Amino acid sequence: MPSPLSRALRRPASDLSFSVFLVTVVLSLLRARDLPSFDFRTAGTTVSVGPTDIALLATAALAAIRFRARRTLPSPWLLAATAAFALLIAASAIPNGADALTAAGKLAELSALTLGAAAFLDTRERLTALAELIVAYTIVAVFWGAVGFVGGAGGRQGSFLGEHDLAAVATMALVVGLARIHARTGRPGLFAAVAVVAGGLGITLGASLAGLLGLYLAVATVLGLALGRHRLRPGAVLATLAVTVAVTAGTLSLRSGDLGFIQEWFGPEPERPGQYAASWSQRLIYAYVGGRVFLDRPLLGTGWQGELPPEDFARYLPDARDRFSDQPASYFPKADGTLIPQQTYDQVLFELGLAGAGVFLAVALLAVRNALQAGLRWSRSGERTELAYVPAAWLTGLAGALAGAALFGGAPLTATFWLTLGVVAAAPRLLRNPSPA
Repeated sequence: MPSPLSRALRRPASDLSFSVFLVTVVLSLLRARDLPSFDFRTAGTTVSVGPTDIALLATAALAAIRFRARRTLPSPWLLAATAAFALLIAASAIPNGADALTAAGKLAELSALTLGAAAFLDTRERLTALAELIVAYTIVAVFWGAVGFVGGAGGRQGSFLGEHDLAAVATMALVVGLARIHARTGRPGLFAAVAVVAGGLGITLGASLAGLLGLYLAVATVLGLALGRHRLRPGAVLATLAVTVAVTAGTLSLRSGDLGFIQEWFGPEPERPGQYAASWSQRLIYAYVGGRVFLDRPLLGTGWQGELPPEDFARYLPDARDRFSDQPASYFPKADGTLIPQQTYDQVLFELGLAGAGVFLAVALLAVRNALQAGLRWSRSGERTELAYVPAAWLTGLAGALAGAALFGGAPLTATFWLTLGVVAAAPRLLRNPSPA
């Protein structure tokens, strides 16, 4: 029997918009720098226009037409908060010049994925098609990463995405497999097994500690929803925990050299400065510097810039070196270079201030409410009940991933951010419309 993805792609012109949306999802999950583009100079900066930009524009236009025809919006408060966040990113960049505005525009344009998901995920079959697409994409990415792992004598892999991006997308695929395991009383089927294996391998190869946090949050969400829906079965729980342990062991084995912060907390006193230095030590330094930037501009932050210029952070470096005197000099941003945000949460604080943090928090709270309500109220007797777990678990998995990477235009992780919000916005409508019209 053909899958929902193949049926959706074969449908006639009435579903052309959905097919465009799926193509846009795939393009957005590829790094923009790896795709062809047309570059031109304007206002003192270089603007690149590639296939993803065109697809996002088409998706936004088709979504607007769909909303106008229906005259209703799913989850209007969540969509309004998401739109406000995208607009704030773009508007705050204006005083910072053309380069900052271009970076903000590349980030904000990915919000077309939110509109596309909210507009076109109007049946459970379509959400299933999107989930299958994510699993298929993860399989390809994992294969590419495995080739690099074998040919490169091991080590963490980014495939053609990047380490954090691979872990984030793979978590989405793993959630799809776990959802089927918990939703079905009999054998979950080959697809569920493939989704779990591909997702688990993707998280392991990416070896992102933030991705591991996202895995734990997603697994906790799946188990919590299963309990709330009275579908918590010992076999499914054991399978979920076994996968979690296996992925944890694999990830930590690849990142054993980057866990110096644990040794610093619980190990013996270091015998030399920087003995326990590791990547998370560097993240702590960047968080400290970003925190100082925020404290000096608490209301509106620096405005969105992508990478902070020296005039925004260099004066805090002497204090940072005093505070973290046992860390290598290479772990500090260069005084004449730029500061690249390392995680989304402090990025929002020091670039958008309390105003941006308030909007971001509103988006998060509305999304959590939507996802949990949909997961708990999804009809137990209706078709495709495994989808009840997907919006909430994708959302919590994303929350963990954002602790390890910042938001940048053209990054697959940023695409998963906007896409997940769109899926969560569409979820309540699927309670009322389980089948294709």
